[in-house]
This record gives sequence, C-alpha cells and structure tokens, in this order.
Amino acid sequence: MRRLTLTEFRTEYAVALSFDERDLLRRLHPGIRMEPTIGRDDCYDLTPDQRVGLVCLPSLVIEVRPKVPMSSVLFLLSFVCDAMSWFEQQPDFAQDLDLVDLVAIMLAKVVQQTVRRGLLNGYQCEDETLQAPRGRILFDEQIRRHLGNSPPIEVRHDEFTSDITENRLLLAALALVSRFSVRSDVARREVFRAQRLFGGVSQVYFPPAAVPEVVFTRLNRHYQAALSLAILALRCASMDLGVGNVRGSAFLIDMNNAFERFVRSALRAALDVDAAVLPERSPGIRLDKAGVIPLKPDLCLMADQGVIWVGDAKYKRLSEGAYQNADLYQLLAYTVALDLSGGMLIYAADEGVSTATHWVVRANKQLQVVALNLADPPKRILKQISMVAQGIRHSLENAA
Repeated sequence: MRRLTLTEFRTEYAVALSFDERDLLRRLHPGIRMEPTIGRDDCYDLTPDQRVGLVCLPSLVIEVRPKVPMSSVLFLLSFVCDAMSWFEQQPDFAQDLDLVDLVAIMLAKVVQQTVRRGLLNGYQCEDETLQAPRGRILFDEQIRRHLGNSPPIEVRHDEFTSDITENRLLLAALALVSRFSVRSDVARREVFRAQRLFGGVSQVYFPPAAVPEVVFTRLNRHYQAALSLAILALRCASMDLGVGNVRGSAFLIDMNNAFERFVRSALRAALDVDAAVLPERSPGIRLDKAGVIPLKPDLCLMADQGVIWVGDAKYKRLSEGAYQNADLYQLLAYTVALDLSGGMLIYAADEGVSTATHWVVRANKQLQVVALNLADPPKRILKQISMVAQGIRHSLENAA
C-alpha cells in the first residue's frame, strides 16, 4: 500500500496515478487541483484545498495535513463541539498521529465520559404484530394485512429503550472512524472500548447528507459534546464511492467550516452573548430592491433593530494583498445592504495577511481586516479573539 502525505494549499509535484486512481480521487476529494506534470506520463501535480484528512484508494492512501499545527486543529474542533475537557488532557500521542486517528480517539474518549453512568434512554415508537393488544391498534394495517381478522393484531406503542437516535448516532460515528483508524493501536483500542458500551443499540448507517439534527433538552444535554463530534464525523465521510470496479473512501474535515464555527462560538463567549444574538445563520439579506441577490455573511450580531454588526471568517491561502479584492468587495456589499458603518474580515493568518483598516472612498465605510495566528497556543488564540471582541464593542460604541 503506497502512502502519500500532502499539505493543504501546497503543491506536490509528479505524483504517479493510474487513470482509475485519478478519477476516483477527483470524486472523493473534489477540491483537490490536479494538473498533468509537464514532460511526464501518468503523473500529476496535486494541490489540496482546505479539506484535510484521509483519502483511501485501493492501492494508495493520501493524508492531507493542515497548514496549521495539528494541536490547533484539535483545539478548534474541541471548542466548537464543547469537548474542551478532552483537549485539556493534552494527549502525548497527538504529535505522531494523523488527523483521523486523533478525531477517533477524541470521539471515543468523549463518548466514554458521556455514557460512563449508563446510556440515555427514551421512548421509541414501535410497530409490531402481536397476539394481544398493546398500545394503539392500527386498524388500516389490520384490514390490509389480515382482512380485519385477529389475532395477530397490528399495533403501535412506545418502548422505553436505549435504542434511540442519540445512541445510534454515537455508535454509527464510532463504527465510521474505526474503518479509518488503521495505523494507531491507541485509536483502535479506545474506539473498541467505546463501542462495547452500546449493547442493545442498533447499528444504523446515516448518509452524510442525511444526518439528523438533535434537539437538546435537560434530559440529553450531557450528550451534547459527544453528539456534536459524532455528527461532525458522520458528515465528513464519503464511503465506498467507486469508479467501475475500483472503490475508495474519504474522511475530510472542511477547515473553512471549522474555522468559521470556531470564530462564531469563541466570539459568543468573548462577547457574553447567546445564539440568538450571534446566530448560526444570517437573517435573510438582499442587496437589491427586487430581492433577487441574496447575501449570506458568516457573522451577524443582532439586536431589536436588526443586524448591528457584520463580519466574515476566512480560512484560505492568500497571496500578498489578495484580501484587498474580492473579500473586501463582499464585505462592502454587506455593509451597504445593512446600512452599517463598517464590517470585519477575520482571517486565519497566512502569507500576505495582516491586520489593517480601510476607509472606502465616497461610501464612508470602515472595513477592518484581522488575522488570527492559529499557530499560537490555545490561550493566546482565545486572547486574540478577546481583542477582536473589544474591537467589535469599540465599533458599536462609535456607531451609537
């Protein structure tokens, strides 16, 4: 089995790929740029985008590593999923494992902590064929299946059980990461320990595009960190896609999405506001009077009068001064449509990105650019977020 290590946004030259490997890689990792190597047959120059993780082909495993330290990625994911208690243990094995192994260990550890006092139970609706009534008789099924004769009787009842959606999601996520954690004995051991806790829970496959949302209440609130990680893992996988007889799978985390979610969650904590004030999705915003040009900013601070501050979180590689073009135009459109005095771009620090303030001529709009250095330790990253929050407060005071 060949193994290739790539880094997001960096080009690896002259990678030998068969036609089947090339086509399958394009399906499993659509964001990877593939260009034929000049002067070479069956070789390609590969440049991954911001999606990091593993792509497993029949004869080749491609690991895409993040541009920032692995510890920073784990910090972002832990913060977003409310799993900081796991991250603060500072695992010694974090340096020599790939991202999928680390996600598997994190998920397994958080699941074990969550269910150590027992599985969550709830009521599950069941349809059964019984010899005596139980619950509600399904008269339409009774007539359709048995011509109205009884017994048997078609019934529907609520069963108090651990075989509920929350536990099925956790078990499905553990089964998923176990398929990718093939290099690490630690990951295999921890995932196996976690899976043993789910006796009596059905193994269900959740397609990445159809992973259900879970509504949290006081009864299942202690499951929130584990379920957030499980849902993240289930939505990152592309399993058993194939071209002809060649099949493969991928587990890829979109760092742009992870960075955006981290910035939003960290700003909520720094500003001491909840999801109603800094929501996951922006309200309906249109640039034109006809309402046919939608705008979707990443960050909107809400008040009774509507949006009072707007921003975008950007995680991408930029050349010198690149932020001065399309991203600033987009931010300007937000401020114009919302009639705000300014807005903010928050980047994951990279080449050519630095903190700056731009005044737009004739429009009197102030566009701020802030770069977060994700190579810093977690406490310093959160300190940078606190400084961003201070800047937001200052801009709101000036606009008042």
